[in-house]
Amino acid sequence: NSLLPERKKIFKFYNKFFSDFKWATTPMSKNEESESSYHLYMLRINEISESQRDKMIQKLYENGVGTNVHYIPMPLLTLFKNIGYDIKKYPTTYKLYSNEISLPVYNGLSDVQLQKICDAVVQSYNNI
Repeated sequence: NSLLPERKKIFKFYNKFFSDFKWATTPMSKNEESESSYHLYMLRINEISESQRDKMIQKLYENGVGTNVHYIPMPLLTLFKNIGYDIKKYPTTYKLYSNEISLPVYNGLSDVQLQKICDAVVQSYNNI
């Protein structure tokens, strides 16, 4: 019972912060039928390439913020490449993969830490 409200607070913090930036697309958290468990915050950076995204992840790491790409499309995995899957046949999947970074979401993150993460994302975006 204590995990969900705290993760939801983190999610809302990120959404409020990144809603001010045209280059950021925030994730949806609920619809008429369901609500997220708020265990992931997958931020999309509009109009960047995969290599630019990777540079952002590296800059964030250099600033003490661990981020990653949560979902890697199956056609990019060796097993599926070896049996003939080609990412070029899945342009939407690739686009969603290439501009996504998953921000830290874990219980115990303070508002000060969340602000540091957000500021580091903006700084890394501005550096690329």
